This record gives sequence, structure tokens and C-alpha cells, in this order.
Amino acid sequence: MPTPPLGAAPLSSGIVAAAIVLGVVVAIVGHLAGSRRTAATGIAILFAASLLMIAGAYLAYHADPSDPRPCATPGTC
Repeated sequence: MPTPPLGAAPLSSGIVAAAIVLGVVVAIVGHLAGSRRTAATGIAILFAASLLMIAGAYLAYHADPSDPRPCATPGTC
């Protein structure tokens, strides 16, 4: 299997989790400090992490035609 280009490389779940944690921390610190700009930056990081999570899921299952869910009735899948 050829190596995917850099833009289509699978995303690590650790990167997405770290972005979510960073966004939450930045948003909370900005909220506690009363800085709307810092809180908005934290929320923007959370939105970006959500987009990364969706993109990672798409890339993980894009080239795999098999359904990862278990069959409800054996022999029907």
C-alpha cells in the first residue's frame, strides 16, 4: 500500500485529545481571568479539535469498505 500524502495521513487520537484538553484549559483560564479573547481562543481550539476528530474518523474508515460494527444476526453481513 502506498504511503498517503501528508495531508491525508491518519491522525493520532493523542493529538486530538491533547487539543481538546488544551482548548478546555485555555477557555477556563480565560473565563476565570475575565478575558473574552482568551476564552474565545479556547473555544476556537475546541472547535478545531472537533473538526480534527471528524477528519480522523473519516480518514480511518475512508479506504476500508468493511463495516466495523458487529453483525446483529450471524451470516447476514
